[in-house]
Amino acid sequence: MAKLASTSRKIVDAMVPSKAFDTDGQLLEALQEGSEILQNVTDMFAPLMKNFRIYFFWEQQKTDFGTTRKYVVKEHSAAPILDDTERAGLPYDHRGMCRFESRTAPGYRLVVAALMTYTLNAPSTITQRWVSATGMLKAKRDTEAAELLQ
Repeated sequence: MAKLASTSRKIVDAMVPSKAFDTDGQLLEALQEGSEILQNVTDMFAPLMKNFRIYFFWEQQKTDFGTTRKYVVKEHSAAPILDDTERAGLPYDHRGMCRFESRTAPGYRLVVAALMTYTLNAPSTITQRWVSATGMLKAKRDTEAAELLQ
């Protein structure tokens, strides 16, 4: 999908003055599956994942682009199977994934339940992390002080 957008951008860029229409080609190219930038972001985020509760959602319907229907982000990319993460498909296209028509719309309760669970668990998690960080900072300062006294 990003490749199609990138090609379309190049056509528009060639035909339309840049001040009339900005297609932001660097962003489109960075989001292409397999791009170096996207891989770098993924590589930098991977070690941090253990610090967060992560719930992956993906589109279950293809997005209509007028002449074609495609997934903007495929399931394997949007919701990789990883330890200690949750994942679920939502019965919408890419545009509609976060636009629930009502509180009874499919997927709404699932998303709200995930947000409520994470919100309710956050205070105790934050408290534990503050205690841990305070202990590590104290140990570091004690070590630095001991080194200065040597």
